[in-house]
Amino acid sequence: MVICDGKRILWNGLGLPENLIFEVARTVLESNVPLKGKIFCFPAQTILGKMAIFIDEKIQERGVLVELLNHELLRMRLYSEEVENLVDILFNDWRPGKRVFIVRSENFETRFSLREKLSSFVDVIYNAGEIDVGIAPSGISLQINEGKLSFSDPGQDIKEAARKALLMDRYVNEPFSFYERLPAYTFSLNIQIPESVKIFLRTGDIHKTSELTEKNVEVVFREILEFEKETLLSPRVPVEAFLILKGGLD
Repeated sequence: MVICDGKRILWNGLGLPENLIFEVARTVLESNVPLKGKIFCFPAQTILGKMAIFIDEKIQERGVLVELLNHELLRMRLYSEEVENLVDILFNDWRPGKRVFIVRSENFETRFSLREKLSSFVDVIYNAGEIDVGIAPSGISLQINEGKLSFSDPGQDIKEAARKALLMDRYVNEPFSFYERLPAYTFSLNIQIPESVKIFLRTGDIHKTSELTEKNVEVVFREILEFEKETLLSPRVPVEAFLILKGGLD
């Protein structure tokens, strides 16, 4: 299928030209009328608002399709520019099952020394402004006592690996840390938590959160997505929800 909100294409599983998608999507969304041709396009209210859905004409159960789509959309995530910048640097070297790591040091001498020591253990390491970033094997074992090294867990998706490494670097107060050991570390958590996120943390249900906040589900979901994008922390991931709760909710 193809999913488009008229401004951006969320998914193009049919390989359609972008100009065609936008033209048809905007027509369907503005008129609220389906268009039938070789590909069928219809408007649908989803967890992220109104979308134009392109499907093979043979698919008849549109209601079921939208329910399945909502289920998948609830797993999506927005990524900050900080995450996207790391992905741009590391993309060509990334392989599933690897870790993304971040190195932070107090001065150039320590930074240079760390690069030299890490070069024999990791796949790649690059300058990324104030920090160094790189890709490491899943089973890496190091004995380094200078600077700060923050590792994601072994992952399949480079954006998630970059997000987790940045999360560790931002919040964990340890010189050497791995994402999978997150609950064992000390950390500093000084962030504003929206009421909708607080309620979602307590209920674990976006529809219940919608009821309690008297906001529609779309608004609640977008607030959670924006919170995740800004803080790098996800209340939808159990270990990270634990971190937020451990940090205390007022």
